[in-house]
Amino acid sequence: MTDEKQPTNAQDPDTKDLHTPDNEALYDFPCEFELKAMGRNEEGFIDTVFDITQKHVPGLEKGAVRTNDSKNGKFTSVNVKFTAENLKQLHAIYADLKEHPDVLMTL
Repeated sequence: MTDEKQPTNAQDPDTKDLHTPDNEALYDFPCEFELKAMGRNEEGFIDTVFDITQKHVPGLEKGAVRTNDSKNGKFTSVNVKFTAENLKQLHAIYADLKEHPDVLMTL
């Protein structure tokens, strides 16, 4: 029997991804993370993505947001960079984004 220590995250259910073989940890939390949400280039969309993310990331500032409009200007992508604490937090953010009718796609 070996006395190898597992990385701390390997034992933490909040870092396991249930969609990977053996539920392996894909990230070493906490870590820098950048999410992307896309929607129509309409007033309020950027604030919507920011507000949803900020709900799960206390202290998030507007400076963490970058935007990029599509060539025709009809759509926009909103990137938000922050320190992710665990997988549970990321799943909660993406679930809230997915539920919002203005968010067409997330990455």
